[in-house]
Amino acid sequence: MKIAYLILAHAHPQQLGSLAARLAAPGVHLYLHIDANTPREIFSAMQTAVANTKLPATWIQRQPCRWGGFSLVDATLRLIRTALDDGCDWLILLSGQDYPLHPHTAITEKLTQSGAAGFIDMRNLTQFDVRYRYEAFHCERLNGNSAGRLLQKLQRTINHYGLRRRLPHPLREVHAGSQWWMLSAPACRWLLDFCAAYPQVVRFFRRTLVPDEMFFQTLLWHSAFVDQLVADPLRLIEWQDGAWSPRTFTEQDLAQLQASPALFARKFSPDGKVAALLDAIHDNPTHEHC
Repeated sequence: MKIAYLILAHAHPQQLGSLAARLAAPGVHLYLHIDANTPREIFSAMQTAVANTKLPATWIQRQPCRWGGFSLVDATLRLIRTALDDGCDWLILLSGQDYPLHPHTAITEKLTQSGAAGFIDMRNLTQFDVRYRYEAFHCERLNGNSAGRLLQKLQRTINHYGLRRRLPHPLREVHAGSQWWMLSAPACRWLLDFCAAYPQVVRFFRRTLVPDEMFFQTLLWHSAFVDQLVADPLRLIEWQDGAWSPRTFTEQDLAQLQASPALFARKFSPDGKVAALLDAIHDNPTHEHC
């Protein structure tokens, strides 16, 4: 089995190198996109850290990425296209601050024995209401600044009177969930073919907020693969009320991390202490954390 790890990262060369080293196994290939806003010297250090692992790696052309914008989806689509061109069987999307909770053998066993076309968090609007993200126009370069907030405020008033963006053909409804997923090559090929056949759908999502948590879920819900998708990305991610990013796991979470059936977790501190403890546990099952 050929596994492509698609990694979106922007910082922390040592942490990225540790992740690459832990993922290293026969049949594994890394495909990386590093935010173009990352300074050149940091990018160079990231390349060196990954090269030191001897794991095959492909670095795609960098583009600037902004929180909440389609640039993250665009970078992911380009990673998918590159990995499929190399004949990969499964594609797993990770951030640079993720880490595996189980060894490579457990990951491949799950993928081969599941009979699934993918593992992706896919919730309807009753479970995850993201209508405000797509019923109004959102401009990526305005996200987070005063002009963007003013635009959203004006549109909320307009939306109150029933004037909302409509979904483009052939979409019928939106589904959403965590950005991170594991998808088979056939499911990923379908995604690229759908984007090529319906460019209006891509244009629609370019003007939405946080499309990386809607785009792949919505498209796949409209595919023939929908009944073969497991609505669980097998990720351990914890959110605190009102937080804009997941909680960082600490040494106090080791028991929870060990017991989790999830294959990966995020996020971890760049200092690598918790990741090193997980490595010790994986490499020596009799190891006990004191």
